[in-house]
Amino acid sequence: MSSSPDTLTAKGEATRARLLEAARASMLETGGLLEVAGVAQRADVSQGLLYRYFESKDGLVGAVVHAFYDSYDAAVFAASLAPGSTWQARERLRLAWEIDFLCDDPLGRLIVGRRLLEPAAFQADRERLAVQIDLAARNVARGQSSGEVDRSIDARLVAAAFLGAFRELMAEALHRDEEPDRALLLDIVWRVGASIIPDAS
Repeated sequence: MSSSPDTLTAKGEATRARLLEAARASMLETGGLLEVAGVAQRADVSQGLLYRYFESKDGLVGAVVHAFYDSYDAAVFAASLAPGSTWQARERLRLAWEIDFLCDDPLGRLIVGRRLLEPAAFQADRERLAVQIDLAARNVARGQSSGEVDRSIDARLVAAAFLGAFRELMAEALHRDEEPDRALLLDIVWRVGASIIPDAS
C-alpha cells in the first residue's frame, strides 16, 4: 500500500517530494515517458522505496500530474483577484494568469499539449479537468448572482464548453515548437468566452 502524504513524517514528505521532482524531471527529459528505475536512481532511492510511496508506476505518474494541477489551481483559481473589480475584469486577469502558467511550466507542454505518453496521465488529467469545470461553473454562477452574466444559461454546461475550447486552443499553441504569442491567445480565448458566456446586457 502506498503512503498517504497526510501520514508521512517530515523525512517521508521530503523523500516523496524528491521522488516527485525526479519523476517530473525524467518525464521532461524523455518527452513524456517515465522509467521507474531511472526515477529511483535520480532520487537516490531503491525501487522498492519508490513503490512504498506510490505503489506503482501509474501511481507515480498520476501523482506528478496531480502535483502539476495543484500548482495550476493555486496559481489561477485560488489566486486573489482585485476586490471591487467587475466580473469580466477579474476573469480576463485570471485567463492571463492561466495562459502564463501553462506557457511557463514545462509540464504544460506535455500535459495540456498532449505530449504525455503515459496512460495514467490521461486519467489524472480527466479527473482534474472535471474539478476545473466545477470551479468554473461556480465562478459563472457568481457572475450570474452579481447580475453580470446572463442568468438564463446553464453555468456548468457553459463552463464545460468554455474550458473545452480553452484546452483545445492551448493544446494547439503548446504543441507547436515556437513560443506562443500570449497576448494573441488571450484575445482569441476572450472572444470565444464572450460568445459562450454572454453578459447580462
